[in-house]
Amino acid sequence: MDNEELISLLKEMEAIKANQRALSEKEQQCREDIFALMQDLGIDQEKSDHGNIRLQRRAEKDYGEAIKMLERQLKEAKKLADDMGDYQIKGYKESLVYTPPVELF
Repeated sequence: MDNEELISLLKEMEAIKANQRALSEKEQQCREDIFALMQDLGIDQEKSDHGNIRLQRRAEKDYGEAIKMLERQLKEAKKLADDMGDYQIKGYKESLVYTPPVELF
């Protein structure tokens, strides 16, 4: 693989990411429209040849101040351990990180 091939693949990645962003925004708008329509129709699920949809509810939980305090203490302890190097590395996971070019105005 030469440098030109790498640049070509990066250009392709840039185009794919731009399309993903556009599709993500379009999907979000479609979800909002479906949600509103289902509420207007008074239904909470629908099945079709194109897929199934349902409204889902999840409870928002409040575990109280004691649990919140323990969570904060754990987060602080983990950060301190990271800062001090007080941990063991079990292994590594390798992945490709793509950063889109910065648009200059």
